[in-house]
Amino acid sequence: MRVFADGAKEGSPAALRFRVPSEKADATTVRVDVTLPKGVASTGIPPASGWTRKEIPSPAGGATQIMWTATAGHELKPDEHRYFEVRVGPLPKKASIAFDVAQTYSDGSVADWNERQAGTKMPDFPAPVLVLDAVAAQTEEIRQQATAKPAPTAAASPASVVATQEEAAGGASWLPWTVAGAAVLGAGAVVAIRRRTPPNRA
Repeated sequence: MRVFADGAKEGSPAALRFRVPSEKADATTVRVDVTLPKGVASTGIPPASGWTRKEIPSPAGGATQIMWTATAGHELKPDEHRYFEVRVGPLPKKASIAFDVAQTYSDGSVADWNERQAGTKMPDFPAPVLVLDAVAAQTEEIRQQATAKPAPTAAASPASVVATQEEAAGGASWLPWTVAGAAVLGAGAVVAIRRRTPPNRA
């Protein structure tokens, strides 16, 4: 599950494109729900051939939900993917924006792509993240990794302390290589890679 937005930057409108893969071998994708966080407002939802679309705004000005449902014969078959687009107003002043996505399969199971990363461990179902400020996002990721690391004990060797610090600064997490991609491709980089079979949540 990924989100793209060519040329996206803080304070400017953007066209968000959610790339949805159908990854279960024995079921098709029949519905996709994207939640726009507070501060991200939909200005238009282009048609998606073979899919109906519905916007459910929050009455309190909070998160907005957008729902696409496949019509008969247009479900996403195993190993297929397609893009769902949402046009939004000026993006908030944030280093990155995470989106919650729920993917419903024909067998009734739902894959909730809404997990945030804490420390260096990649979650099983990471929320797709749009990076707007690569430097600030990387700085925040390094800070989170450093916070998650236990403090070295008094008996720790200098070498182990250095190793811990280096791991915190460049540990095996998604953001460093994503940020590297952002530096090459510009703002609106993509983050979020699926890690396991979708759960059988009804």
